[in-house]
Parts: sequence; structure tokens; C-alpha cells
Amino acid sequence: MGETSSRAGRHAAPVAGSPLRRWAAMLLAAMVVLVSFSRADDASAADSGSVTLAPTQATFTSSASPRTSYAAYDLLVSTSSVYRTYLTFDTSAVPAGATVTNAELRLSVRTSATRTPGLAVRSVPSGWRASAVTSANRPAARGAALNTPVTAVPGATMSARLDPSGIVAGGATSFEVLYEVRASGVRLDKLGSKGPRLVLTWTTGGSTATPVPTPTRTSATPRPSASATPRPSSTPRPTTTPTVRPTPTASAAPSPTAAPVTPPQSTRLPYEVAGTGQAKVFAHYFTPYPISLDNDDPSRDYYARNYLAPDGEGGAHREYGGLLRDRPVERSPLSGDWKMKDARTEIDQAADAGIDGFIVDLLNLENFHWERAVRMADAAHADGRGFVVIPQLDMTTSAGKADIDLITAKFAEYVAKPAAYRLPDGRPVISAFKAEAKSADWWREVLTKLRTDHGVDAAFMPTFLNAVDNMEAFAPITYAQGVWGTRNPGNILAGRNFAAQAHALGDQWLAPISVQDSRPMQGVFQEAANLETLRASWQRAIEDGADMVQLVAWNDYSENTVFAPSVHHGNVFLDVSGYYGTQFKQGRAPAVTGDAVYLTHRMQPVDAKPQLSHDLMELMSGGTTSTKPRDTVEVQTFLTAPAAVTVRIGSATHTYTAPAGVDARTFPLALGSVSASATRSGATIARVTSPFTVVSSPLVQDLQYVAASSRG
Repeated sequence: MGETSSRAGRHAAPVAGSPLRRWAAMLLAAMVVLVSFSRADDASAADSGSVTLAPTQATFTSSASPRTSYAAYDLLVSTSSVYRTYLTFDTSAVPAGATVTNAELRLSVRTSATRTPGLAVRSVPSGWRASAVTSANRPAARGAALNTPVTAVPGATMSARLDPSGIVAGGATSFEVLYEVRASGVRLDKLGSKGPRLVLTWTTGGSTATPVPTPTRTSATPRPSASATPRPSSTPRPTTTPTVRPTPTASAAPSPTAAPVTPPQSTRLPYEVAGTGQAKVFAHYFTPYPISLDNDDPSRDYYARNYLAPDGEGGAHREYGGLLRDRPVERSPLSGDWKMKDARTEIDQAADAGIDGFIVDLLNLENFHWERAVRMADAAHADGRGFVVIPQLDMTTSAGKADIDLITAKFAEYVAKPAAYRLPDGRPVISAFKAEAKSADWWREVLTKLRTDHGVDAAFMPTFLNAVDNMEAFAPITYAQGVWGTRNPGNILAGRNFAAQAHALGDQWLAPISVQDSRPMQGVFQEAANLETLRASWQRAIEDGADMVQLVAWNDYSENTVFAPSVHHGNVFLDVSGYYGTQFKQGRAPAVTGDAVYLTHRMQPVDAKPQLSHDLMELMSGGTTSTKPRDTVEVQTFLTAPAAVTVRIGSATHTYTAPAGVDARTFPLALGSVSASATRSGATIARVTSPFTVVSSPLVQDLQYVAASSRG
């Protein structure tokens, strides 16, 4: 199964709703109210009763499309930040003045990518219409969650016991439904017998409501508020990436005499993810490394046995201590079509982070690489979130060396997929990695054959390794151009303004966004300087006026350029990158609405000698502006107000006051554990301990930056 690939040099439609008449009929069927009363002997008065209600209004909203109504869709979506479900029930069957003794919301789960409890139901005002509700005008939630967290299990029904005080007797009751776990991918049935149900029991005899356990979360999940963006050395830069880690268990409530206790940590981002718009955020998808290769237990699957083990694949990677140093976030084996489920999980992870689509690397035009590329397109369509795909022919592999007739046929097949990204004029977009491997005339022939042989008028968006020498020659046949870029903050900040050059040529610019680069197999690395490379990348994209960006890459574990949730950095890179991505999309920094602390560091000094003898990696980038190797721990904070920060690195302790907004500080790396905490007014507001210990003699050399978050 050796699925490795050596790459020299760099290595939407939403699900449509049912037809209107059919949908309306189904909705009317779903509105049936099933009522059963338990009456006293006197038939003229009801001492108690119960009722099962279907919603009279049901919809969801998306901050990615803030002015879009999703009322016609046949499903409901609830995530931690982007998607919210809204429900209204006619509770007039409960007599005014009655005491609700039990309230239960039942939701049938279509899909879920998490096993962590996270369902949160809050009250909202009634009176809204599903057909008119969008993210921009959604009803505002009131107060704390009415329930304790519940787990979404695909194919099962979630049953959330609600605080009866949230029920309006003799009127209408409305709820906002979220799932406060990052990358949860929760989709709910909306219509028919599997649609939402509200089960109520009440009494008119003065009985008190059955007590409901107090929810173990804070009332309203904090969001980020704009403030100074940290600079690598001069201008501050954006950073956001989602971390996929188990939701931390909420701390027990303090006793009256106890010292302040750290409040429960929410997994919500400390800012609001931006909606979609003209400025697009794409991520480069690399087919060799899906979430799972064999659906086996992660302790013994292909990643564990062959890619991470120094002697994996029959010792093929022994020379450099194993092919990989990191892997996708682990999961248990799945039933059914696990490959499609994994593809949809990756789409959910990306979409929740504000990413609009994948630029899918076509390494081959057949076999498992092609199958995975096609599956990702199908999964994007099935997911129903408007996530798009762009085929990118990899000119360093067999795909780019194929016959031109096969290439155009495969391009035509891929862009025929419903999730293929199209411009407002209807043209599908195609791309190429290292497009300069063929001349502009060769690419002109590809575009011509697509049009004449397949009826596809495609828009070409190449990614160059060498943009300087190729942009002008390609401009007559391109609508946008991009470059693979570099991975160290010094060279990024000193680089030329390619966006201005593209605009002068009449093209749009696709800017690269990177976080790090460390390649054991090739024996080279770049100094990412903690999260400075990420911030510098976003700084250039924003200040230069780029039209789009490409995160390089979503999941290339062989080069450790990964943004996707992984074992060694969770969602941190996505969480931090998302903050700047939101700034890029909306033209201003988002407000910091929650407190968060992010840690990044290496697990060993740069010059540490590994126990398994092999050559040490060399610095890849050169020149006077290249960032030199360093041993540092970085603390990046998102704070709603100033706070005292304490950083512990081995035996050393560092303290400082972090300002409101976004701030980044570095401290010397030392052997031992790494942790940080933030306090305000004597109470701990955020705390994080890295799960990775710094050692002087690692088993193998590993120069990737690992990360941890106070938000789980």
C-alpha cells in the first residue's frame, strides 16, 4: 500500500431542497401535533397533560452566506460557529398559567463527526418566519443554554432535557440550536417522522417543575473582538486555525469558601468566522493523506505501522527515521462507507474554519489518487454547505505528463461535478501546480481542446513555483495566477508584491498562506518561527490586496505544511489562521469576543541529536532575508480585556501583561513541560498545558512546531 509521493521543489452547490410542492407537503405532514392529555376524574379541567409537538418554523443559517435563507432545505445544520438551527413550536396547548414539569427536545441525527457532547439549546424570541431568517437577521439567543451537553450519534435521536423555564405556556416557544464542538459536522433531519419534536409535560395543580441539572458551560460562548494583530517584527498579522481535541471536562463549581476556579473551557472560537464573499479562501488538498488509509484502529493502522514507524514499509524510510512525523486526528474504525464519511469530515473541518473550498492536487488520473480526488468532489456536493473543489493538475507527477487528450477528458469530467467552483460568468476553474513545466502555448492548447472537444470554457488559475519568470507569458490565457511561496517570515515579508503585478497584467492574485515546512524524507526544513510564518503570509495577502488565498497545504504530512486538524497541533493552526482569514474576507479584523491562549513550540532543540542515527535536516531557504533557526516557545493570546499571563517552560517562569485583542510573545525553549495561563481580577480565564515535552535526545529528528490551545 505504499502511497508515498516525492514532489521536487514543493514538495457548490449546496444540497438542493425538495421541489416546492413536495417540500410543502412534507412540511405540512411534519407539523402534525400529537397531543395526549392525562386528565383528572373531572373532565371539565385538566390537572396535568402532555404534548408532543412538531415545529411550526424550522430553518438554519450560515455565517458563510449571511444573507441566504436555507428554509427550503430538507435538513438542519448545527455547528460551533458557522451554522445555527432555529425552531419554533406552538406551545398554546399548554394552558396559560400551567407549570411545565418536563421539557425534552428530540433531534434525529443524520451525520456527526464527533463523539464529544456539545448540543446547546438556547431560547430566542418567537415571531420570525423561516423563509425570512438569515445569519444577518437571525433572532438573538437569550441567556444560558437550557440543557446539559448531549452527544450527536449518526442514525440516532438526541434527547436534550430542557430547563422548563424556557417554555412559553399558552403561546409559542423558539430555540437556537448549536453544537459547541469544533468540526462537529452535525446535520439533523428536518421533515416527516424524523423531524424535531418537543415533548412537554405540565400540571395545573401547583406542582413544581422537575429540576433540570444546571448546564456545565458558561452562558454565552465568548467571541473575539478586534484589536492589535501581532506582528512578526513589524506589522501585526492574522492567525487562526481550528484545533480538534476532545472537549475539556468542565470544572466543578467552587464551594463558597474555595479559591477562584478556572471556568469551563468552551471549544468555540474567540471570534466570529467571516461569511463568504468575493475574497475566497481555498486550501490545497493532497490526496496521499486522507484521515484514514485503511479504517483500522489508529494504534495499528497504516499510518502507525508504516508512515510514523522508523522501520515502516519494510525499512524504506529508516534512513530519515520514518516518512512522517504527524498524522490526521485519530478516530475509531467506522462502519459503512468510511471513505466518504472521512471526506465529509474534512470538508466540515475546513468549512467550519471559514475555508471556501479545496484546490485538489491531481497526482494521477487513475487509481486511488484519482478516486480520492473524485470522492472529495462528491462529498462536497453531498455535504450541502456550498463547499467547492478546483482540480489542480500536478505537473511534477504522472498526471502532468499524461497525453493531452486524457488530461482534457479528466478535467472535463471533474468540472462537471456539481461542487466544481465556477465564476459568476459560469466558467469552471481549473488549475495546475508548477504550471510552468509546460509552456503557455501548451496550456492554450489544453484550454482550446477543453472548449472544442468537451464544450468546457474553463478559466485557468495556475500556481507557479517561479512566478517572476512566468506571470507575463501566461497572462493572456489566465484569469488568476498564484505562487507556491516560501515558508519563513523573513523571506515572506521581504518578497515582491505579486498581487500588484498580477493586477497590472489584468489578472487576479491567489496568495499562498503557510504555517511551516519540515521534510524528513528530503532532509530539509524552513524556520517558521512559531506562528510568525502564518502571520506574515496573511499580512502580505491582506496588505498587497490579494483576491484569493491558498492554504499550503491542507494535509501534506510529508512536508509538515499541514493546516488540517492533526495529532500534533489539533485545530490551533486553523483557529489562528481563521482570525486573519476573517480579516481578509471582511476587510477588518473581527472582534475578539472570548479569551484564548495558544502555545507553539518544538519538542526538541534545533540541533538535538536523535537516538536513531541519521543525518540532520538542513535549512532549505537562503539569502540575507531568510529567517535563521531558533529555539523558542510562542504564546499568542486572544483577550477581551488585558490579563496577566504566566508562562512555564521547564524550570523557568515568565510573566507579563497581555493587552486586549491579539498579542504574541516568544520565550526561550527549555527542556521539560510547557504551559501558560491567563488571569484577570484574580480568576483564571484560560489555561493550557502542551501535551508534548521538550527533550534533548529525541528518538528521531522532528523540527515541526507542535501546538496546544486553552480552548480544547
